[in-house]
Amino acid sequence: MNSNTFVLDNPKNVYVVAEAGINHNGSMSIAKQMIESAAKCGCDAVKFQTIFPEELFTSLNNPELFEMAKSWNFTKKQHIELKNLCEELKVDFFSTPFGLKSAKLLVDIDVKMIKIASGELNNHELIGYISKKHIPIILSTGFSTLSEISQTVELIKSEKCPFAILHCNASYPTPIEDLNLVNIQHLKTIFNTTIGFSDHSIGNEGSLAAVSLGAKIIEKHFTLDRKMPGPDQELSSDPKEFSDLIQKIRKIEKSFGKIREGPTKSEEKFKQLMRKSVASVKDIPSGTKITNSMLKGVRPGTGISIDKKSTLVGLTIKKNIKKDEFFEWGMF
Repeated sequence: MNSNTFVLDNPKNVYVVAEAGINHNGSMSIAKQMIESAAKCGCDAVKFQTIFPEELFTSLNNPELFEMAKSWNFTKKQHIELKNLCEELKVDFFSTPFGLKSAKLLVDIDVKMIKIASGELNNHELIGYISKKHIPIILSTGFSTLSEISQTVELIKSEKCPFAILHCNASYPTPIEDLNLVNIQHLKTIFNTTIGFSDHSIGNEGSLAAVSLGAKIIEKHFTLDRKMPGPDQELSSDPKEFSDLIQKIRKIEKSFGKIREGPTKSEEKFKQLMRKSVASVKDIPSGTKITNSMLKGVRPGTGISIDKKSTLVGLTIKKNIKKDEFFEWGMF
C-alpha cells in the first residue's frame, strides 16, 4: 500500500456520504436535523460546503448569487457545533472548501478529510495547501479531462497526501444515460486508489450500479424535504429514499462474498437433489456385461455420479437389476 492510499475505516464496506451541502439554507436547526436524520438512515458521514461568498462570486458580476451565498455560510463556531453533533452520533463530519479561507477554517477545526468539488479540481493553490497539511482528500472529477485529473493527482501525490477519486457527472440533475459508470474501473486502473461515485442523478439506480461496479464511496445529496427551497433540493434524496439506498448497498455488499472453489453452505443440500446418478434403462439380469444403452442419468445424486457413467460400460453386473434402479459399486 503506497503512502497516498486513502484508507477507509472499514474497507469491506462502502463509505456512504450524505451530502448536506447547502440544503440547510443557512439554518443551523435544519442542518442539525439533517445530521440526525442522515445518521438514523445509517450513513457513514455527513458533508457540508464551507462557503464564503467572495470565494465563489463577486458582487459586481453575480450580485444575486453573491447575496444568496451569504445565507449559506456558517461560522467557525457553527462548524464546530455541527462537527461535535456528528461525533456524538458516530458519523464523520467533513466539508468542501472553495478557497484558502474556507480551507483554513476546516484545517483549524481538525476535519478528518476534505472534499474537493469538481469546479475546484484545477485550483492547484487550494489543493496544494490541503495536500501539504496531509489531510486526506476526496477529489471529485465532474467535467474534467483525464489530463486535468492526472495533473491534480500528481500534485497531491507529490506531498504524499492520501486521496480518493470520485467519478462524477456534474450536471444537475444528471441524465441516467450520462452517468458513464464504467469509468469507475477505468479510474481504478489508472490511479490505483480508492474510487467512488458522486451521484447527481435522481433516484438510487446510479449509486447502486456504481457499488456493483466497485465504487467504495457513494456521495449522494441529502435533504429533509425536496419541496424546500434551494438549487440542489430536486436531485437530493429524502430520508426515506436515502435509507432505502443504504439498506440496498449493505445487501449488495453481502452479495460480493469471496472467490469460491466449491459449493457454498447454502448450496450443499441442493447439490445432491439436482445432480444425477446412473440408473438402469431396463431390467438387467445378473452376469450381463453393461453397455451404454443400458444406462441413463436421473436425479437425485445419491448413487454413482453421472460423470462415472462411461466407467461402468464393459463391467459385468453381479446381481439382477430392476428398471430405474440406481447402480452402486458393490453390484459389480
